[in-house]
Amino acid sequence: MNAIVEELERLRVGLENSQTMVVRESTDGLKCSFIKHGLVQDDFMVKDEVVADVLSESGLTGIVEGKSFEKLRSNYGWFSVRVKSRKLLKELQ
Repeated sequence: MNAIVEELERLRVGLENSQTMVVRESTDGLKCSFIKHGLVQDDFMVKDEVVADVLSESGLTGIVEGKSFEKLRSNYGWFSVRVKSRKLLKELQ
C-alpha cells in the first residue's frame, strides 16, 4: 500500500505544479509527464495497476489540459479516494 501512496502523492504534487499532463501507456505501466510553460516539471511511471486503471477509466490518456486538467486537479481528493477504495477492495477479496 506504501507504493500506491507514493504514486498518489507524486500525482498530487504534479497537478499542483503544472498546467498540462501527458499520459501514455508503455510496457512498464502508465507514464505521466507534468508540463508547465513548455518544460517538463516531473516525469514518472505509474506502476500500480489500480492507479493506472483509474487514470485510464477517467479518460486520462494522451494530453490532459484545459478544463480536463482543471477538473482532475480540483477533484483530486475524489480521485484519490476512488483509487484507495479500489485497492482496499482488491486486497480484501
